[in-house]
Amino acid sequence: MTIELAQSKDKQKIAMLDTHISALLLDECIRKCHIYVLKDNSIKNGSRNHCPEDPVVGVLRYSLFWQTIPFLDLLYIDEAYRNQGFGTAMMHQWEKEMATCGYKYVMTSTQSDEKAWRFYEKLGYRKAGGFFPPEQEAEEWMYLKRLEPQE
Repeated sequence: MTIELAQSKDKQKIAMLDTHISALLLDECIRKCHIYVLKDNSIKNGSRNHCPEDPVVGVLRYSLFWQTIPFLDLLYIDEAYRNQGFGTAMMHQWEKEMATCGYKYVMTSTQSDEKAWRFYEKLGYRKAGGFFPPEQEAEEWMYLKRLEPQE
């Protein structure tokens, strides 16, 4: 398994896993290096089920909140790869790279009726507030984490 910045060749599989943004925005995120992908190298090499499928099995996409704080927009791991530590690995790599870029904090959000808040809290994120977006029945909880400086 590898975690790397998304490339144009990954776009089709990313679009299948991340249905929340348009193709145009997806292109822009790839160009800006705001998407990381989790790849199963055994798929790429054809040894897993002997399929020549695209090896992308996870996506991490972020943007910049107020153009200053990296904000995790999406973390999606294919169901067959969940609960194996890959989401945690993707988060740690992203956080490390954000710290290396000089960012002091990262943010994310999740709906109060989803289980993801437990995952983020285990990773050291702290709830910073919440609100009710239009047409959403559950409260959206905002999370913040202070990053350790990187050398």
